[in-house]
Amino acid sequence: MLNEVQYCERLFYLMHVQGLFEENADTIEGSMQHRRSEKRSRVKQQVSENFWDLTPQSLHLGDPSLNLVGKLDAISHEDGTWAPIEWKHSSAPDSSHVFYVGGFALSGVAWPNDQIQLCAQALLLQANGYDSNHGYLYYRGNKKRVRIDFTEGLISATKYCIDRARSLQSSEIPKPLVDSNKCFRCSLNYLCLPDETHYLMGSNSNIRRIVPDRVDGGVLYVSEHGSRLSKSGESLIIKNKNGEEVEAVPIKDLVHVTIMGNVQCSTQLLHTLMYNGIAVSYLTSHGRLIGVSSPLSTKNIQLRSKQFLRLQHPETALKLAQWIVQAKIHNQRTILRRNGKASKEVMSQLMDLKKRALVTKNLAELLGIEGLASKYYFSAFPSMLKSGLIQAEEIMNGRNRRPPKDPINAMLSLGYTLLLRDMIAVCAGVGLDSHFGFFHQEVPGRPSLALDLMETFRPIIVDSVVIKAWNTKQIQLEDFYIGDDSCLLKKSGRQAFFRAYEQRMNELITHPTFGYKVSYRRILDVETRLFSRFLEGELQVYRPLMTR
Repeated sequence: MLNEVQYCERLFYLMHVQGLFEENADTIEGSMQHRRSEKRSRVKQQVSENFWDLTPQSLHLGDPSLNLVGKLDAISHEDGTWAPIEWKHSSAPDSSHVFYVGGFALSGVAWPNDQIQLCAQALLLQANGYDSNHGYLYYRGNKKRVRIDFTEGLISATKYCIDRARSLQSSEIPKPLVDSNKCFRCSLNYLCLPDETHYLMGSNSNIRRIVPDRVDGGVLYVSEHGSRLSKSGESLIIKNKNGEEVEAVPIKDLVHVTIMGNVQCSTQLLHTLMYNGIAVSYLTSHGRLIGVSSPLSTKNIQLRSKQFLRLQHPETALKLAQWIVQAKIHNQRTILRRNGKASKEVMSQLMDLKKRALVTKNLAELLGIEGLASKYYFSAFPSMLKSGLIQAEEIMNGRNRRPPKDPINAMLSLGYTLLLRDMIAVCAGVGLDSHFGFFHQEVPGRPSLALDLMETFRPIIVDSVVIKAWNTKQIQLEDFYIGDDSCLLKKSGRQAFFRAYEQRMNELITHPTFGYKVSYRRILDVETRLFSRFLEGELQVYRPLMTR
């Protein structure tokens, strides 16, 4: 923690105050190196029984006066003193200049955050009666071993960082670094969004390519009746209804599992998925979301408390709802302009409703604006579809649901369910309560916030998937069960729709505000985190994504 608070106070805050953490290649490799080092002896020389009866595999120390606890991975006994040792994945600096922490000068032979971490270990040794005046840092990057003497300046800098860490635990989130190279290798760069935050605050216009364009891992869909999911080693095993293994999927490659219909999942597998932060969503055979199994909500309780406070304020709720509805109407109009032949009247009405959304006086009036815009939009929706020899009414007759009565509405309903599932997962990852929103009416069991935030993305994700899947004949009329009062996708249609939806979610687009290419699945995360910055007060406005 002291290493991180000196490296970047915002990183410390995200990890240890808000409880957010994500692995990247550097953190995984560092953890593996620590585990390898733990297999070796922790004390280099034989010591007398006056210290320890047995060589410790690791040493946990604490001191109430320092208000500090720590784990020492390795120590060396030299000339009657104890020297803590730390291995680092990176390379040592060139020692050409002096570092300053809290006004105290530190040697340039090692990075200041590493020196402070090592010095904190020495302070714990000293507090527990073991003399320690120097330690060692070994940098694997350039295979350099550096001796660190615990000078008065380093000790003062370490105590400064201890005090700083304590004060940050009760403060607001620190501002992000400006144009810092530290951001490129930070495992939380796409949670922090340093350049994007400064850009929206108006304090810096330089947006570097820091945020990864795609989410690592994919979504697994299992919809075959009678299938069983279990765990073997580090893999998820899929068996058919006859008990025959169909496929083995590495758990590390998953970000979500969706179960549709009569599919069984073992308790052992659920435990492993929860432990790895992988949620499981459950859909009926008709495509209705009935629940989500997810890990405990341990992240960011401070954000949820601000969510409950701010979203109960009528003016804040109305302003957020206005921005969301404006963006939704804008995106509906863009989809029509790109793909259809909507009349000038429809396009003009949508433009007018988009403007009126920002000047409504209450949520009821805004709800009427949103409903009227949807009526115009779906009246022109068939103009974006290739019907061929099929009567247009057979594939879509207005917007209908519960149950959907035609193929297009069947796909729209399933697509909105999948988008809702993804938005619930994103809210959980950010630390928001997906059930406490600002626009949709609060009904027990309804994920109002997830429904609010997904409004912007309905046209540009789900509607776009449906239009493309139908027009390119990925899904055709024979992929549906069509009854007198309902329409349902067959197995072939479901599989094709799942593929089309995931292709869209992983498709790269140029972000209209920040200018870099990013996938739609990543955009959901970025936009929700920016929404959380508004709730925290870091951003004064929240502008939902409006595609060009």
